[in-house]
Amino acid sequence: MPPIHPAVVHYPIALVTFSVICDLFGYVTNSPTLQAAGTWALFGAGIGAAVAIVAGLIDMKRAKIQPAPHRRVHLHMKVGLLLFVAIAGLTIWRWVVTLDPHHGLGWSYLIPAFVVLALTFFQGWLGGELVFTDGIGVAVTGQGTEPAAEAKKRIEHIADDESEDHEH
Repeated sequence: MPPIHPAVVHYPIALVTFSVICDLFGYVTNSPTLQAAGTWALFGAGIGAAVAIVAGLIDMKRAKIQPAPHRRVHLHMKVGLLLFVAIAGLTIWRWVVTLDPHHGLGWSYLIPAFVVLALTFFQGWLGGELVFTDGIGVAVTGQGTEPAAEAKKRIEHIADDESEDHEH
């Protein structure tokens, strides 16, 4: 069975991005339609993130991962859980704001939303690095855009604490 996580992870990334863009333009133009689209996209991102987490855990249990990249996979897992909590927090915030018709979205919401978007981009980058530099979930073929040793220099320092090896 092929990895499941890569097939579902793009949805929450796209939906968080779409939500923040809709919220920003909805705030600037005072468009309730864009703000509603942002709300629904964020809700969908939370569902997609939950599915991506479950799929990632299943894939991690099935993969044969070496110790050094395994620590980075655990970092990716922890960031994913943090991101899910952040998306859930934003979703609850949106729901509370929606209940009060006198209080709309403002910069007090948009700034944390942009922080969540930045965390989303970091998580996507880290996942990409795990695939393209460590070959997590794929057979390493040496067919990248740069030599494997050069590519690994970018990520080797991330979560390379040699103090503990994880087995699953």
